[in-house]
Amino acid sequence: MVKIGWKIEIPVSLKHIASVLSYPPKYYERRIQKIGFVGKDTKVLDAACGAGVWAIAASYLNQEVMGIDSTERYLAVAKDINTKFKRKNLKLSLGKLEKLPYSNEYFDYIICYDAWMYTNRLESLKEMDRVLKSSGKIYLGSIAGLGWYLAMLVQGFKKGDRNLILMALKSIKNRVYMTENESRKIVEKQGFKILAIGSDGQIGQKNIEVEPQFKNKFLCFWNVFEILAEKRK
Repeated sequence: MVKIGWKIEIPVSLKHIASVLSYPPKYYERRIQKIGFVGKDTKVLDAACGAGVWAIAASYLNQEVMGIDSTERYLAVAKDINTKFKRKNLKLSLGKLEKLPYSNEYFDYIICYDAWMYTNRLESLKEMDRVLKSSGKIYLGSIAGLGWYLAMLVQGFKKGDRNLILMALKSIKNRVYMTENESRKIVEKQGFKILAIGSDGQIGQKNIEVEPQFKNKFLCFWNVFEILAEKRK
């Protein structure tokens, strides 16, 4: 199916990517403007860039953008999209968040959306801290909370989908999800100053409104939440 605005066809097997591309480029630009990751001379890292939607959007609002992802098929989509947009100030690379191939204190801003909880959380945060400039800002978006997997479990029972039920139970058992308190402690321990914690698409400039991609809570637990933090001098 062709996704409006992204000029690309996505295989049916990449359902997650198709969902991401259902939002047009301007949507992601607006989300970046909301968190203030904009500047004429600024450098941005899209850590775990996936299909590159945040990276491409950021390339219109900043001087230089790097995108990195450990999944080759996702990165291939990002590169395919960029051939259509021809963003010369964007470079996409294969790699892991736990070992970033960038110089110390290189970036002004780092975006990590829907990925941090699936990495070695402490090691990846240390690396992002290393490549971020003093007083630089980091946006950890779409952090999956317990509510995400409880909703998945309920959906599995409603549909009679055994695989979905098992996936939810396994994720809960293995603590794939994160709590707000746990996330706060890790981020602050690394030396960041937390500026805001909130539901998807809600933190940042109040005069810029954006549609959240995910509901904030399920059964009083975070579905997904996001953190905006600043590296201390």
